[in-house]
Amino acid sequence: MWINWSHVRKIYDGKRPQKSDSSLERNVALLDFSATIRSGITVVLGPKGSGKTSLLKITATMLVPDDGRVTYEMSDGKQFTWSQKNVASYDTAEIELLRERIGYVPPLQKIDHHITCEEALYYLAQLRRIPHLRKRCAEIIAKFGLAGYRRSLLRELPIHVLKRHLMAQSLLASPEVWILDDPTYGLDELGRHLLSDTLSEYQQKKRMVIIATKDMELAEIADDLILIESGACRRIGKKKYLTASVSEGTVAAWYQAMQVFSHLHHPVI
Repeated sequence: MWINWSHVRKIYDGKRPQKSDSSLERNVALLDFSATIRSGITVVLGPKGSGKTSLLKITATMLVPDDGRVTYEMSDGKQFTWSQKNVASYDTAEIELLRERIGYVPPLQKIDHHITCEEALYYLAQLRRIPHLRKRCAEIIAKFGLAGYRRSLLRELPIHVLKRHLMAQSLLASPEVWILDDPTYGLDELGRHLLSDTLSEYQQKKRMVIIATKDMELAEIADDLILIESGACRRIGKKKYLTASVSEGTVAAWYQAMQVFSHLHHPVI
């Protein structure tokens, strides 16, 4: 299994004033981002506004890149490509087949939906064509400690329960690729325990996990690290080799060391 990002670019339509003068610049999320990762856990690090969330949304097929492409090779050897051109030419069934193989946990803090936790899981299970969906939903509800919230509206769930619900729904179809954006924010002790167990399970099964996080303790579980700055990939490599370059040998120390000269790597737009 592998994922390749090739010259991925994403620019939002919004404008923002530059600090230096009164002219306006476009909001660049990703600028010629290129990298390749394989099975295992890849942790994406970078300062706020560096493009982490946009990268994950594009990889999860929630956003279409303005330019470039994302290529996926799954465990059965089947390949998919996500790009402007392919989205226009693919039929809906092909896109849904790709999405069925990806689980995505967004960095949400609130969902303003008048639907219960259980109904939301049933609905998604139907969309993903999961066999024996009621049994599968019951299993995932029990596993993530949601039994007491089955009939609670999503908009009423406490943040720590909502985060567990988002993890649960992302795993309904047992995806080959699990993508998590800031997963530990708002999690309670049970949620952290469940997250840790599921990540270990994915490592053992040689599946693929992509995590964007500021939690350096969580980042220690990584097999590989990506450092993204100003929408471009600054560094990528095995965690054990990258962290060996700092005396402490930790992800936090390596990331801190990389920030010392980060201003020298800002690309010119």
